[in-house]
Amino acid sequence: MKRFMVGACIAVFILGCVTACRGQKIPWKASGGSGESAAPVAPGDLKAELPPAQYRRVMKPIEAQVALAEKAMEPYNKEMEKPEEKRRQALLIKCKERAAACYLGASTAAKSALRLVKKDSHKAAIKQQYEQPNKEKAIDIYLELALDAHGSGDLRRTVGYYKKVLSIDRANTQAKQALIKLAEQYKQAMKDRKKGGSKGGGDIKGKNEDWDVRIGKGIGNEGLENFGEFSIW
Repeated sequence: MKRFMVGACIAVFILGCVTACRGQKIPWKASGGSGESAAPVAPGDLKAELPPAQYRRVMKPIEAQVALAEKAMEPYNKEMEKPEEKRRQALLIKCKERAAACYLGASTAAKSALRLVKKDSHKAAIKQQYEQPNKEKAIDIYLELALDAHGSGDLRRTVGYYKKVLSIDRANTQAKQALIKLAEQYKQAMKDRKKGGSKGGGDIKGKNEDWDVRIGKGIGNEGLENFGEFSIW
């Protein structure tokens, strides 16, 4: 008898739990039963699937910016064919800056083009084939410019390029780490200057010796530090 009563109590308890669960969303079934997040949408074929007029509206601004970027690099490529000692560095810099700006313009145009299509597959195609790749090209060029400027000892331009990268991609690790390192170098140079009466050291020299502006002003302070007079953000 006792065994029967215990079994009955257990059965009632289990039945009550099951009934209560029916009124709640079960985590592994809330998304449709599989427990997996929705799969990313495969990009469609814009040229094949969009009407010609719509395709032209989508692509024309993007292609125009890419063409300008490629045109901007033509003088650069010609200049690079010369012996290194005869290359005009100012021209090389201007060409790369112009190309980076145009690739960024192409990415922006692609982002704006998302409003011109309705299907998720078409939006995915624009993002994956035009928005993201052109943004990455712009970032790569600005990072190259930053490294070149740092190598030539131009701290102002170096910081400016890294700030530009972070204005495009706030999570860019390379730019963040580079700015932190530059801040540390500047802080150490100022310490050395105070101790020895010298005018700095390391990469802080020449026209950068008395530079005490704030690096990265206005971009934010997401997880990064300030270093006294010389601050990353």
